Amino acid sequence: MRTYFAILLTAVPCLISLRRQSLSGSGTVAAALVGLSTASNDNIMFTVVLLAFFISSSYWTKYQARAKARLDPCYAKASRRDWKQVLCNGGVGAVISVVYQYNFDGRRPADMSLEERKLMTLLIWGYIGFYSCCAADTWASELGTLSSDWPVLITTLKQVPPGTNGGVSKLGMLASFAGGALIGLTADVAMWVQYFGAYKSGALPRIPYNMLGSVFGMLGSLIDSLLGATVQASYAVNKRIASDISANELSQVKGAVLVAGRDVLSNNMVNVVASVSTMAIAIILQTVVF
Repeated sequence: MRTYFAILLTAVPCLISLRRQSLSGSGTVAAALVGLSTASNDNIMFTVVLLAFFISSSYWTKYQARAKARLDPCYAKASRRDWKQVLCNGGVGAVISVVYQYNFDGRRPADMSLEERKLMTLLIWGYIGFYSCCAADTWASELGTLSSDWPVLITTLKQVPPGTNGGVSKLGMLASFAGGALIGLTADVAMWVQYFGAYKSGALPRIPYNMLGSVFGMLGSLIDSLLGATVQASYAVNKRIASDISANELSQVKGAVLVAGRDVLSNNMVNVVASVSTMAIAIILQTVVF
């Protein structure tokens, strides 16, 4: 029964996103793999967090689409996620879910040893840290671009055009906080619903995941901005910032001007490094606290 539920829960959002052009064909296949790896988990927190990230990110990506297209010539390409973007924003989370299932599928916290409960909590922290960063970065990118105030480059604090990689604004930082908070809140609610008895008996530690989500979201967004300002190039094309332009596309564009950063990492690579770094920090923090 759980398998059928996982297939249904994965298929519906993927097909809707494909129809609304939020996902490409390859992106739909990748999203299905991530979804099945997650929705088959008996800990509902994993599925709820993934859905919260996927639905909110899809909404904000399409929000004010015309305004974003006027600011960014790469918006049309970036707004329809392919398999690379999907795996960069969900592949590691799917792996964590599979590892969790392998170790704890069908088991109650009360029946686990102390070391097993620590590992369980560690995987949950890593998962929340990963998706808090992904959500915070997506919310900041999609909403920060629409800010009436120009952002400042995180490394120099000088104003740069909207859409510049590494640029931060008040609206963008607020969006980062909110995106991380959403992930933390959904995780908190799901854990309390499923493991209320374990919390009440003391089998699981009471952790304010809503607060952790906000912290990890802000941290991940700052790491992403720092990478974007230093090892990711931002080019202006016809006085507009091209947020994600490949070397091949750049060679075909006349008059592209480097605004910030260096062409070392692509946008997808920056996202992976930032989210995995945040996940690693979350795991290290968990080992220190517990």
